[in-house]
Amino acid sequence: MGVIRKTLSISTLGIVDFRSKKELLRRAEKARRSAQAQLAGVEAARVVTDQRLAAAEKRARQAELLALQQAKKAQAAKGKRRQRRKAAASHARGTIEGLVSAATPAVEERAKDLSRRGRKTAAKARKQVEAAAEEAHKRASKQGRRARKRLERAAAAAGPRLEQAGDRLITLKDDAVKKATDLADR
Repeated sequence: MGVIRKTLSISTLGIVDFRSKKELLRRAEKARRSAQAQLAGVEAARVVTDQRLAAAEKRARQAELLALQQAKKAQAAKGKRRQRRKAAASHARGTIEGLVSAATPAVEERAKDLSRRGRKTAAKARKQVEAAAEEAHKRASKQGRRARKRLERAAAAAGPRLEQAGDRLITLKDDAVKKATDLADR
């Protein structure tokens, strides 16, 4: 059927549309499915990012707890040893707090960035689906208007011819009646 339509479209120089409504609808559905698949991929990426962020926060908390434990152990020692351990613990705590405070904004920024990207991609996919559906609707309504105009043009072109054919039929009928009466009179 598609080959016939396409051949007819080419031979009529575009009067008949190249693609049918069904084909346009299939194309729009295909675009919608691909946009939904892309949206699902973005959602999956966001889930993975959230999991990574949660794991990083958990590791940071564990490191902080470990540092606090080490600090408590360092305080428990006596004498100079205690002082050395106390200094090492405070140094370790300071280092760990520095690492945690330095890593936290980067992790949060990365999570926000990935979340923003996901939202942007999801919005873009939604817009593509809406645009494809709107385009299919526009094309279908445009084809309907074209068909209506063609029908009106055909009716307008055929109107005078139909009247002429009706007049011709009346004269032919009158001639036939006249001939029949002439033959009957003989």
